[in-house]
Amino acid sequence: GSETAGSKAPAETKSSISKLSRKETRKLKQEDENKPHPDDVLVSDWWSKYYHALGKDERLTRVFKQRNLPTLTMYEYELEKEYNMFRDLMEVIKLQRPDNELPSDFEVDSDDDDAHVGLFKGSFKIYPITEEMHKKAEKEHPALLFKNLPCNDVERVIVRLYVIAGINLTPLDFGGSVDPYLWIKCGKETKNDSANYLTRQINPEFGKMFEFDAHLPRDSQLQIMVYDHDLIGSDDVVGSTTIDLEDRYLTWKHAACGVSKQYIVDKENKDCWRDTIKPIGLLKKICVLRGWPQPTFKGKGSTLRCYVNGSEYKMKYFESNRAKKGPDDKTFGSDEHRLALYVIHELGVVPEHFETRTLFNEDCPGIPQGKLHLWVDIFPWDRNPPPPINILPRESQKMCLRVIVWNTIDVILSDENIMGERMSDIFLKIHLEGMKKQGQETDIHFRSLTGEGNFNWRMVYDFDYLMAEQKFVTYQRKSIFQLEKEMIKEDPLIHIEVYDYDIFSSNDLLGWTEFSLVAMPPPTKTAKECELSIYDTPDEDRISIIDKKKIKGFWPVYDDSLGERELTGKVELEIEILTEEEALEKPAGQGRSEPNENPTLEPPDRPNTSFNWFLNPLMVFKILIWDKYKWYIIGAFLIALLIAFVALLIYTSPQAFSDAMWEKLFKVSS
Repeated sequence: GSETAGSKAPAETKSSISKLSRKETRKLKQEDENKPHPDDVLVSDWWSKYYHALGKDERLTRVFKQRNLPTLTMYEYELEKEYNMFRDLMEVIKLQRPDNELPSDFEVDSDDDDAHVGLFKGSFKIYPITEEMHKKAEKEHPALLFKNLPCNDVERVIVRLYVIAGINLTPLDFGGSVDPYLWIKCGKETKNDSANYLTRQINPEFGKMFEFDAHLPRDSQLQIMVYDHDLIGSDDVVGSTTIDLEDRYLTWKHAACGVSKQYIVDKENKDCWRDTIKPIGLLKKICVLRGWPQPTFKGKGSTLRCYVNGSEYKMKYFESNRAKKGPDDKTFGSDEHRLALYVIHELGVVPEHFETRTLFNEDCPGIPQGKLHLWVDIFPWDRNPPPPINILPRESQKMCLRVIVWNTIDVILSDENIMGERMSDIFLKIHLEGMKKQGQETDIHFRSLTGEGNFNWRMVYDFDYLMAEQKFVTYQRKSIFQLEKEMIKEDPLIHIEVYDYDIFSSNDLLGWTEFSLVAMPPPTKTAKECELSIYDTPDEDRISIIDKKKIKGFWPVYDDSLGERELTGKVELEIEILTEEEALEKPAGQGRSEPNENPTLEPPDRPNTSFNWFLNPLMVFKILIWDKYKWYIIGAFLIALLIAFVALLIYTSPQAFSDAMWEKLFKVSS
């Protein structure tokens, strides 16, 4: 009943390493320094700033802090509500029709749009005139209270609307979902994005930029509408919101373009300065709009100071904790520009941001229909605006995961054969999170008497992966009534299950485990070292298959159905991840099918007891009866043969001989 055969994973050969020269050592060191850091992919695009502002990813919080990267400010409400409706320059008053132009039965309501004919934007100042002011006015004209007002001529501007995402949009479809798209209007120009509607997304990631050539104040109202796409009938309005562009363009708080917290002049840097005015020019503009004297700078380096409206700002106060800027560092601008930028933020300008705007629908007055994350940039048409920011949704990358199941060790034995021996018919199932239907299983190691299973079986999984977010991307229909597939993001988990095969009943689940492919517990080199304690490995010591590319070793499986984990076996696996191009260069088939390469898998050397007994009755007889009782069977057969021979001899002998024999036997017996 003991098993002596087995299967071994090929040992990795150690290449002989010759002593390297100094030149080769320096070259290898330089290659290691130039090698991309695993964290680089987390902050490789604009979306990393958005997710960092949401504060839901601890990894981004750590990387942004370590690298001192510029951040976005998230406003949980409309931007104008955060800045007193931008009334620092003027008030906005609604103009109404005269009473004699309204119907006799019409009651004037300050909130009724039928009574409004436009807006008055201006300001009134009432102040007493003293005797001293009279005397002074006789000699010279009095000073104006309204100074440095913006020009009231029509100004041509470039308007860029960035719509990032929708939040909790009100479902309008059967089944509680919505197929959203955007419809934008600025002045008389409209943009309809219905051709790019998203399927069943209550929290869609739009990642859209809309650009308009507008004239202020004529085109000051920017209307944003979210529609629900319908295959049958007209599309429904989810909700809308309106932004006053002129208020943002005229305020000294510079709401026309959020001010970055760092002055980065490197054009290759994704966070480079994107305003049409440099920090010093912007500070001067703010002083003009507020009626202050122009700013002045004194000193150099750490002694640099800036004076604005009687206040002193020192460079060493803002950059006391900042590493000294090296002479060859071309990332940041001059000391004067950096200090001006610090002063601008101290004065309370609008930082680089995105705002949260609530959507409303006329059919449901006063009831929010969801929210949008967005921001607006407004640039003078003649100031050579910078290129727009790329906020297109991240695209997934096609990847291939290969898992080779070599062996199982110490799997619990759940069945009993007719001879009373404990055994299990072992096989494995493995699937990725959100892709259970695409799961695969090994062949069966029948009649394992020790818990050892030998497989040499390869599983191949093709999937879409968002590298920066570390998520699987799947497209699924969640119901039979759903006509189109929706995109779903899943954590990169792998599920490993060990089963006992049964013919007349459902298979028994003996043990299982699951872990993240980007935070894997380190496997052990031998089965003896493999314990459940590896799942207590701290996060900083876990392994990412993305970084390691290939990992081999033993992982324990367990049963925690009763609340506490119980070790039920150990699985020897080799896990490898490849890009789509690498998978084509190194082909490999599932199981042991062709192309059986990278590596070549030989059939496992299983013991004689490992086979399907129902398909091999003669082998069953050999193992259960012949191997144990063959000498008894041979002896009984020889005795039976001897008896038959004697009986046949007597039966075929002559009659006289027969009578004599019977007579002799009769006398002896008597």
